[in-house]
Amino acid sequence: MKAELPQDDNEKRRLVFKLVSQLHCLDCGRAYDRDDFSLAHRWEEVWVLTSQCHHCQGRSHIVIFMHVDAAPGPGCDLTPDEAKSIEQLPVISADDVLDMHLFLSEFDGDFEELFAG
Repeated sequence: MKAELPQDDNEKRRLVFKLVSQLHCLDCGRAYDRDDFSLAHRWEEVWVLTSQCHHCQGRSHIVIFMHVDAAPGPGCDLTPDEAKSIEQLPVISADDVLDMHLFLSEFDGDFEELFAG
């Protein structure tokens, strides 16, 4: 069954509101309110929205492509083989996180020295 593109502007607006209702602020992590968004620009089936979080005032842009034949792309830039190899790695533990925290608290930013040693 082929997906259908919303036919009129009201349907498209409802779809956009449904999509943005699932988004969270990149700065504070809280869910956006519908009023946090405004339409910055629109080209046919491409909508560019701006957002300003009502909690932290963080700003961002959202681009929505309404293209019925578009296939979802990968959520990251890993190849399928790389993704499989990562799935086989051990889970990151609380100790791993603590070790990295301690390392970063003492790291001076000198990568040349870090990788030379």
